Parts: sequence; C-alpha cells; structure tokens
Amino acid sequence: MKNLLITGGLGYIGSKFIENYSKSYNIYVLDTELYDNKNSEEFKLIKKDLRNIEKKDIENIDFVIHMAELSNDPLGELNPGLTNEINHFATKELLDLCHESSVSKFIYMSSCSVYGKNENLVDETSNLLPLTSYSKSKVANENYILNSNFDYEIIIFRNATVYGYAKNLRLDLVINELTYDAINNHEINLLSDGSPKRPFIHVSDLTNIIELALKSKKNLHQNIFNIGSNELNYSIKSVAENIKDLLEIKKINFGMKDEDQRSYLVDFSKIKNEFPEFNIKFELNTGIQDLI
Repeated sequence: MKNLLITGGLGYIGSKFIENYSKSYNIYVLDTELYDNKNSEEFKLIKKDLRNIEKKDIENIDFVIHMAELSNDPLGELNPGLTNEINHFATKELLDLCHESSVSKFIYMSSCSVYGKNENLVDETSNLLPLTSYSKSKVANENYILNSNFDYEIIIFRNATVYGYAKNLRLDLVINELTYDAINNHEINLLSDGSPKRPFIHVSDLTNIIELALKSKKNLHQNIFNIGSNELNYSIKSVAENIKDLLEIKKINFGMKDEDQRSYLVDFSKIKNEFPEFNIKFELNTGIQDLI
C-alpha cells in the first residue's frame, strides 16, 4: 500500500477520509491534535505544527493531502498575519520539502471562496476575487503551485462548502450550523437575509473524489478542479427552507444584509468530465437527513 500523509488529518474532512479509507493506505497524520484523536488505531500520528515540519516527516511518503491550514474565512480574519504565516508560508515550505522527497502526488485543498462575489456562473478559468485573508492565502498558494517547477504531481481542489456528519464535526459550516440550530433551538436563525449563494458538497462525497484522484493514473499536474456538483448550488435561504421542512420547524428568523459579501454559483463540469465515474451520493436533503 502507498504511504499517505494527511496534514491536518484529525480535522473534519481528514477524520472522514480516514474513516472511509484507512484500509487503503498506510496513513500518517501530521496534526497539532487540537481536536480529539478518535481514530488512533488507523494511522500513525506526527504531533506537530505545520510550521515546524521537517524533511524527516515526509520520508518514504508517496502521497500528500494537505489540509493543515486555518479552515475558514471568519477564523482567518482574527489574525491575518498569523493566517498568512500558517496558510501560505508554511504551505510553501511543505511544497518545497516534498520536492526533495519521494512524494509523487500532492492534493492541495483550496476553496471556492476564491471566487468571492460574482453574479455569473464561475468555472476554473474565471477571474478570482478573494475577499478575506483565508481566500487570499489560497490564491497565493495556487499561484505558487502553478508558477513552480516541482517534480511531483500537484492537483488543486477548489472545494465547495462542505457539510455532513464526520467524527470531528464542524458546526461553523452553514448547513451543519443551521441543522444544529433547528434541532437544538427548534427554530432557524440566519445572520443574513439569505440571499448569498453557495455551492455545497457532502464530506463523504469529497473524500470519494480525493480517493479517485489519488488512484488516477492520469497526469493531472497543475490542474485546478472545482469540487462539487451543479445540482448543489443553493442560496442560504433555500438551504434554510429545506431544513425547516425536514424538521418541521415553524420559523426562520432572517437577519439584515450580511457584511459577508461572498456569493457565487459554480460550474463543476470539469471534474465530472475528468472523472465521469464520480457520482454525488448525497443530495441536499439526504445530506441533511444524514446530519439529523
């Protein structure tokens, strides 16, 4: 089996990937253990901050999935300097170390938030408008990858907003948060008027496309893929209404127009064309039911 390093592997997406694919790889996880370690028998832990990574940490590693960055736009704004230090400079160091190692494939987890605010349907060739420190660091890393001559395959995933159940569940992500709010408080509270638009992908579906890319024999070096489904582009209001109906909640409380101006609908045709066998298993309502 291939030796796979998952940086930030104890987080939301990493914990689900390990749950689904621990028997397919010899998994190593580089993580600060900020979150509870619920899968310790399924991987070898390198307890370390990404900023302290060394060449010895990636000896004999074949594949890398890089998730160890501060994980969303609001968090990144708390300390933009620290966000840049972790999300950009430490990522550059990791990429450079992999260049000196046995790594043959690297998946970089970027985000559809790089599109910022766009009234038109966007694809991988669209202009980027990063509005936050988090999304700006993603763009900086993408540019570093695209403008460097690394001797290993690097694939960029611009992920839709993730949702669904995993062992280390995040409740700051919009569908997860609203579903929890509905169950816990018997009502749904939106900070915004619900008009912003987002693409979504269930965490299990995301792990499945990661696995397809890892197994692929194609050379996808420096390819960028939006990761999601055209059928999962929704306004926040539509998401809230679906949760309301499924849980028979009587009320949605709408806020004012949010300071968060991110709004974008995304075309996911490229990933579907490259991997026609990739099928979304969780539509919006089945994903919400999974959470419930």
